[in-house]
Amino acid sequence: MIERYVFPLRYDEKLIRTAVTGFVMQALFRENALRTFVPLALIVLSCAMLFFSGEEEISVSLFLALFAILAIIVASGWRMHLRMMREKVEVMRGRWPMARLRDDGLVVDGPGPSSLLEWPQIKAIWPIEGAWLLILTTNHFVTLPLANAPQEALDFLRAHVSPLPIAREGIDTLTR
Repeated sequence: MIERYVFPLRYDEKLIRTAVTGFVMQALFRENALRTFVPLALIVLSCAMLFFSGEEEISVSLFLALFAILAIIVASGWRMHLRMMREKVEVMRGRWPMARLRDDGLVVDGPGPSSLLEWPQIKAIWPIEGAWLLILTTNHFVTLPLANAPQEALDFLRAHVSPLPIAREGIDTLTR
């Protein structure tokens, strides 16, 4: 297929941390807010009912234990994504990765074989500071830094992700 746009990608530690934090926050608290807040509300309600039924010590202990476990799970997921992204960037060290926007999809060149992300595989675009997160599945994303991307390439990419579910917050950041 024909390559329409090619531009270099530059990753740094700040961008990596921003991407992972943006992904975790968006996935947990914005995109799936109902799946996050309903169980939390049920936990609080259950602990409150237990507290008011005379089991104060048990309810407070259970409440603190459950929220500690939830905090550990969220922090572990964040660290896992951070580690995986750092490993991917480390593999590209010493070589400039390139984004190639083609008629049939996006290729991010790095060392070794590069795979094609066909347009239907990209489910959503989530804008963050300095980059776009291209969401492939619930738990997998590609970070596309915007520093060297021409506006025409971003418009081309935006036009090919269809339907274009863009995060509710940050729509203005899509136009830089």
